[in-house]
Amino acid sequence: MPLGLSRRTGFAATVAALALPLVACGARAPAGVAGDAAAGQVAVTRMACGSCHVIPGAEEADGRVGPPLTGFAKRQMIAGVLANSPANLERYLRAPDAVVPGNVMPDQHLSDKQLRDITAYLFTLN
Repeated sequence: MPLGLSRRTGFAATVAALALPLVACGARAPAGVAGDAAAGQVAVTRMACGSCHVIPGAEEADGRVGPPLTGFAKRQMIAGVLANSPANLERYLRAPDAVVPGNVMPDQHLSDKQLRDITAYLFTLN
């Protein structure tokens, strides 16, 4: 880390740099998706979703436990049981085990805002 930068400042700079490509290219969630896609990109990085998933645009998101999220917006199904829609994604992310009992996707205890933002981000992944 460069001299004079605290860990917190370094982290903030990293998060800002990660959000820049999304904001710079103008990626937006489709109509009907209420969240902030740039905030969702930051959230998946902060929550270390990439430790289990490959996620384009998220730092160190090269996990192989869960499915890659590349092209998520074009998928037909979520977890093999729900039609791919923003409402169903929020439902799944809110309580994965309630949708697919026994699966390994953890309940991250996401706030309503985090659910909307992550959903918006994933729906930018074509």
